[in-house]
Amino acid sequence: MNKFLVVSLGIAGLLGTAATSVAADAPAAKAEAPKADAAKPEGPKVSQKAIDAGKKIDWSKMDENAKKKYMKSTVLPEMKKLFVAFDKKHYSAMNCQTCHGEKAVENKFKMPSASLPKLPPPTDRAGFMALAQKKPEAAKFMGTQVKPTMAALLGKKEWEPSNPEGFGCYACHTQEAAAAAPAPAAPPAAGKPAAPPAAPGKGW
Repeated sequence: MNKFLVVSLGIAGLLGTAATSVAADAPAAKAEAPKADAAKPEGPKVSQKAIDAGKKIDWSKMDENAKKKYMKSTVLPEMKKLFVAFDKKHYSAMNCQTCHGEKAVENKFKMPSASLPKLPPPTDRAGFMALAQKKPEAAKFMGTQVKPTMAALLGKKEWEPSNPEGFGCYACHTQEAAAAAPAPAAPPAAGKPAAPPAAPGKGW
């Protein structure tokens, strides 16, 4: 299965902050340029179909069969449109396993999926900044299209600090283990140099 590297709401927020900061430091635009739109971050792109579909269900009260039917008939087609528009080459054959993993059926479609790239812990600002710099287009796509559309399809509000129960990155992605404090190094054996510390894990 082709795995695509995806990121979370935190990246979208960081990108928005960076865009605003860059715009504030830039020289004044020419009079004919539309000032208001230049620094304005792009809003979420959610289809009316996704919004309407989410209003008709109560995901938390649906049984397993109802959820499977809804995912196949509504969620997968709607999300596939987004992913194919973003990258037709990689997502033309998008199916349930793309997000739920190769063992989707065996794992009963459990989410979050360990087969998706792991994300830094929510407090790891540096980790999210590194992901945003490495894959800015993916970060923007996930933050402005994928996350809000999935939230709408499930009839939920998006995660934000004031709504920690909302739909966010970790609904689909597992987290990297938080970096533990290094243990004191044992003294090297006589005549042997000390081994270098292990590098921390990366989400991508």
